[in-house]
Amino acid sequence: MLATYIFGCLALIIKPGPDLMCTIATAISYGRKCAAILMSGMIFGCWMWILILTAGFAPFFAENSPVMTSVQIVGFCYIAYLAFCSFKEALAAFRDREATALVGADSKGFRLFGRGVAMAMANPLTILFFLAFLPHFRSAESSLSPALQTFLLGTLFCALVPFISLPLIFLAGFLRSRLFARPKALASLKLVSAIILAAVAIILFLKLLP
Repeated sequence: MLATYIFGCLALIIKPGPDLMCTIATAISYGRKCAAILMSGMIFGCWMWILILTAGFAPFFAENSPVMTSVQIVGFCYIAYLAFCSFKEALAAFRDREATALVGADSKGFRLFGRGVAMAMANPLTILFFLAFLPHFRSAESSLSPALQTFLLGTLFCALVPFISLPLIFLAGFLRSRLFARPKALASLKLVSAIILAAVAIILFLKLLP
């Protein structure tokens, strides 16, 4: 049972969804450190959902489709905004202007972490996973309460994220470091990052359609 749950978690993490694609886009544009900070924020955001569900709010989200739709709209708008900013920054880089957004993780770390939390909290795929998949792996025969089982299973999911995300972050960061000395190549990487974010926004928008 636990092995099946872990396999399902890994399948969700590996799937090129909004969280993973945005993490890769950040690594391409701004480097490994920024992407790792963003990933940490996303993990914390997922864990916040686990705490909410552990507190007994799962029925509220499952039975109120307007609430879920609102979360999806917020997620789409936020990712679309990030894509717009990324395209602006890529254009500035092609014009040989200074692109300052998110450069320097030391001064932007808290903002990146908060961005990761917001993205995870507004990702409808993560919410639906916790609502639809996780409850099937709670055991009525366990000595642990359903709430505690939810908490432990959700925390396990969060702990598995770095095993998938970190290798991809290092790979994308390696590509960026190879091309960092070439301004036009770096501008191209920023454009790739913007395209990835735009693709994520389109995916989220299509999920809003009836």
